[in-house]
Parts: sequence; C-alpha cells; structure tokens
Amino acid sequence: MAEPARQAVAETVVIRSKRFGDYEVPADRVLVFRDGLIGFPHAQRFVLLEPTRPGTPFRYLLCVDLPELGFVVCDARALSPLAARDVPLPADTRPEDVAILAIVTVPADPRGMTANLMAPLVVDSRTNAGRQLVLDTGSHPLRYPILAPATAD
Repeated sequence: MAEPARQAVAETVVIRSKRFGDYEVPADRVLVFRDGLIGFPHAQRFVLLEPTRPGTPFRYLLCVDLPELGFVVCDARALSPLAARDVPLPADTRPEDVAILAIVTVPADPRGMTANLMAPLVVDSRTNAGRQLVLDTGSHPLRYPILAPATAD
C-alpha cells in the first residue's frame, strides 16, 4: 500500500514586538540586508508586511533581528520616475525583479510626510537580498514631499 502524500509544512518566522505587535510570516519572505541599514548594522533580516488597507502605497518593513525596529516604506519609483535612475542593479538582474523602496518619515502632521530618495533600499525579489544605497549625485532628495502642499483657494 502506498504511503499517503505528505504536505510540506512551510517554515515560519515569528516576530514578537511590544511596539508593532506579533507576526508570523513565511520564512521565504525574509529579506536579508547583509550589511544592515545605515545606523543599524546589526539589523540584517526584515519582513515586508502587506498593507492592511487596500490601495495604500505604504508598507511596514519590520526587523526580525530587532523586533522593536520598523520603518514605513513605499515604492520609490511610484513617487518619482527619477528614483531608479542612478540605482545600480545587481549583475544579471532585470529591473522588474528589483524593488526600490524609500523609507518614509511620518511626522505628527502626516501632511508633512517625506520619503528618503537619497538612500533607497534595493531588494532583489528573486533572492530576497537587499542593500541600502546612498545616491550622492545631488539629484535625489533626502526629504522628498509625498503629499502635494495645500493650495489656497
């Protein structure tokens, strides 16, 4: 008699954070930034959480290594078509296989939100390998306004 087929059990990573809550995500969704992020060299493994509100451009990048560390991020190319202009791609990588994320600063008044286009996060979706770049060309702002300023009627 043949043995019944066994379903593969996907490994998961559990993140417990007092600040952000508890999450269980598939291990194959962990992004690895081998060099860490600027100011956080020991923060090397992250998960990109899907938005809870449909249509929102923002996601959370939550650190597996330091669960109290998280960032709001968005697609840098959606903000500015020039965002990817100076980003060097890994060898043998197609542009559509790379996500370019900008870290978003959300002040007390969210209308003042800005995105850091000078130091984007570049993630290869095929390997889940990421790195943070510093584009010091002078054409990528550190504080790119996300929302258009209010105009007087």
